This record gives sequence, C-alpha cells and structure tokens, in this order.
Amino acid sequence: MPRPKKFRFVKREPGVTFFKPQGIPLRVLEHAHITVDELEALRLSDLMGLSHEETAKQLKVSRPTVTRMLARAHQMVADALVNGKAIQIQGGDYILEGCECVCPKCGARWSAPAGELGQVCGSCSDTETESSGS
Repeated sequence: MPRPKKFRFVKREPGVTFFKPQGIPLRVLEHAHITVDELEALRLSDLMGLSHEETAKQLKVSRPTVTRMLARAHQMVADALVNGKAIQIQGGDYILEGCECVCPKCGARWSAPAGELGQVCGSCSDTETESSGS
C-alpha cells in the first residue's frame, strides 16, 4: 500500500489559473498542467528567492520533495514556452495556510482561517472538531 501524500501548505489559491500564447484560442491549444502547490514552490523559490530548505519549511515538506516539485514545475513551464502550450494551474495536495481541522468522529479534513472557531464537519456535521494552527 503506498504511503499517503503529505499536504503542502499554500498561502492562497492563484487568482489566475490559465496562461496562453497570444492570438491562439484556448480550445485549440495543448495544456501543460501545474498544481497549486507546485506554483507555490515556484513563487517561494524563484520569485521570492528562498532556498529549497526555506521553501520546504514554508510548505511543511522535505527539501527533496521541494526539489522534485520545482523540477516538475520548471519542466512544465519550459514545455509550454518552447512548444506554445497553455499553462493550466489546478489541483495538487495542498491545504490553504491557516488551520487544518480534523473531525475526530469521521476523520474528515479541511482547512479554515487561523483562529476561526465553531467549525462544523461537512461530512458528518459533528461540531467537536480538532484543529492544529500553523
């Protein structure tokens, strides 16, 4: 049985989820896919200039994981730029930074803004949730 994926902590979801070459309709373009957590790794490492170690601390994953995420994201961006593809940003194993809530009754997980109280589980409607702030 494979090891469960570890969630990455992301500051915010991207406001723009597609980039495409000018003058070509999106429907006729091939897409290169980047996940939200890979975009966050690009933002932290390439845009903000953090080291892989510092980026790993922000995302709450290991440094080798960050290196793999960045290699995949760089590959996708290069593919899109060289081959004229659209870049689609979606998905990934991430939690918006704040508070990760866990329902002790059914085990469901979700994120909520840090310090927000009175969370209700969307799966079983239990109100006795546990939270771990970041």
